[in-house]
Amino acid sequence: MVELVKFELKKLFTKKMNIIVIIVCLFLITILFGLSGIDFLASDENGNNYKGQEAINLRKEQISQINGTLTNERITQEIKDLQELKENPDNLVVNSYGEEDFSRKIYYEYLDNRLNLLTNINKVYAGYSSSYINEILNVDLENSEDFYNLRENAIKNSLNQDYSGNTYTNQEKEYWLEKSSDVETPFEYDFYYGWSNTFNSYQMMIVTIIAVCICLSSVFSGEYQSGADNIILTSKYGKTKLITAKIISSFLFATIVFVVYLIFAVGSVWIMFGVEGWNLPIQIMNILSVYPLTFLEAFLYNVGISYAILLGMVGLTLFLSSKLKGSIAIFIIDIAIILIPSFFRITSAFGIWNKTLLLMPYNSICNNFSKMVSYQFGNLVIDLPLMTIITYLVLMFATFFFARKSFKKHQVT
Repeated sequence: MVELVKFELKKLFTKKMNIIVIIVCLFLITILFGLSGIDFLASDENGNNYKGQEAINLRKEQISQINGTLTNERITQEIKDLQELKENPDNLVVNSYGEEDFSRKIYYEYLDNRLNLLTNINKVYAGYSSSYINEILNVDLENSEDFYNLRENAIKNSLNQDYSGNTYTNQEKEYWLEKSSDVETPFEYDFYYGWSNTFNSYQMMIVTIIAVCICLSSVFSGEYQSGADNIILTSKYGKTKLITAKIISSFLFATIVFVVYLIFAVGSVWIMFGVEGWNLPIQIMNILSVYPLTFLEAFLYNVGISYAILLGMVGLTLFLSSKLKGSIAIFIIDIAIILIPSFFRITSAFGIWNKTLLLMPYNSICNNFSKMVSYQFGNLVIDLPLMTIITYLVLMFATFFFARKSFKKHQVT
């Protein structure tokens, strides 16, 4: 069996088309991830603009000046300082929209390196509807509650809202509030751009799945096209060991390609940004996230999600390959499943249509853990990341079984 697996694995890695696909897609995914560092922009206090590694180094230095623990007192002081700047008319201008805004001088000297922090803080006062700083400019600090109590109330309010007739069930509310209670506060703030840019680019790991599906589309169909199925299925181990070897080698091939692509992809980001901030909470990227995860834990969770999706699509591709004789037809079906759902708008976290779209490969391959999307089965509540893993592992085992059965029962001529 081991020798058969090695033989089938060698066939996959030495096939000319597979070599071309692997190299081209590896180059593509490395560039797509690397662009986050190459195109990164930052400005100093004088308004001078920098790009790439210079900009990253500058941003690291700027963040080091404002890092630390985001206590209630620290956050209150940040808001107070911002409001005091606004109260001085010399710091204000009228922007192109006819609205009052901070001058370029204040932007570069004070606001630029704090903008991500302040917009994140603002979400607590604005709920999930805003990403700028309008609310904290007008908040009454003297009568304001503890910041982290306000954050918890914002999450509760979101769970209690009516979304066009859709609401969270009591079990879902309990589930999300319990998860939120596990988030440790106060949050620590520091440079985390290597991780945020990894998450922002991670959806491009879909290239890995596409590449693997192309390479595996002919595992069984190729035998039909070449006529080798007549020999394989009439040989001693053709309907047992050889089929199993083909399936095992396909999953090994997919795993090897996935690991290599992952190393090149995230490596192209981390080599420029570094991995600082791995132990920071993901809430400093999205303060209303209820997932008690650090950036490293969230990244590993995403790796698990994307690998599960890959395995599910490998199983589906093998099943299609066992049923169809044309590799092109298999590729078209795979691409349709992977990419077409991304063109449909997801309007909410409710409804069978929306929840199905959220589970499709392109939509689910990267989760920034910002949405409270849940799937309820009786009293059991499962969140979107875990549901994605379960869905594709079930798909893998089901299609593995049917692919083996289909090729085994194929009628030779």
